[in-house]
Amino acid sequence: MHTDSLRRVTLRTACVAWALVTLLVVLFGATPHAAAASTMQLHGALHREGSVSIVSHRGAAALAPENTLAAMRIAIEQGVDFVETDLQLTSDGVPMLLHDPTLDRTTNGSGPIATHTFDEVRALDAGGWFDPANAGERVPTLEEFLDVLEPANVRALVELKGDWTTEQLSDVADLLQSRYMVNRVALQSFDEETLRGLQQVAPQFARVMLTREWDARTVSLAQELEVSAVGGRPKLIDRNLDLLAELRATGIGSLTYTLNKTKRWDRAIERGIDLIVTDDPVELGVWRSEIEAAAAGA
Repeated sequence: MHTDSLRRVTLRTACVAWALVTLLVVLFGATPHAAAASTMQLHGALHREGSVSIVSHRGAAALAPENTLAAMRIAIEQGVDFVETDLQLTSDGVPMLLHDPTLDRTTNGSGPIATHTFDEVRALDAGGWFDPANAGERVPTLEEFLDVLEPANVRALVELKGDWTTEQLSDVADLLQSRYMVNRVALQSFDEETLRGLQQVAPQFARVMLTREWDARTVSLAQELEVSAVGGRPKLIDRNLDLLAELRATGIGSLTYTLNKTKRWDRAIERGIDLIVTDDPVELGVWRSEIEAAAAGA
């Protein structure tokens, strides 16, 4: 083959490879941190391959004001598997990290967040209620949370609170995809219609069905919605442990919340729960390390 022809073939091959990599990044959100998903599938089942996974509730809610960037940074520093947070929309459509529908409990404001603009919510203090040392913390936006998450080797569970239109869900999915978070963020909700909306406009994202019901329909609905995991309180799950086995048989993972005591972690392990949500990732991390060390020495 002539040198010029060889060069053209080499260049063509390089261009095709570059195009394929670009396509993967755009479609699937591949990043240097995407390897973190290998130990726990995000799209498909959310299930453990070894020890139980630690989900830090609202950041690290026992150690800093919940759903603030301070809480997120502490959780990330502990090397948790997932940070969990909640999204609410302002009146002008900005997704912000807040659990309650109202501002009263965790800020110095009052009333529904849905009746306040972003600027109004941004002006509030979201840390002083927890500790005077945290005064000045603000309610973060989803984008600000992603700025903290992006360089960390940690994944996230993001719960969508309140009512969401398919357009609003699509906006969140587009933002997450533009930040290469498809392999790193799972979206969750208690609301069936929200999950159906995500199934329609964001099928590339793993989804978690949170539930207050635990009956024969739970497994069939989880399969219909094509979720990666089902989450509920321990007492709910204990009502029928056979359903947990049924979920596992379908390849769907399990999540329980919010567990902050050793005896409750022990019981979750006994049940075969895949993800434990906790306010105190530090203590849960120590407990998990002790469990792993004991198992290795057995």
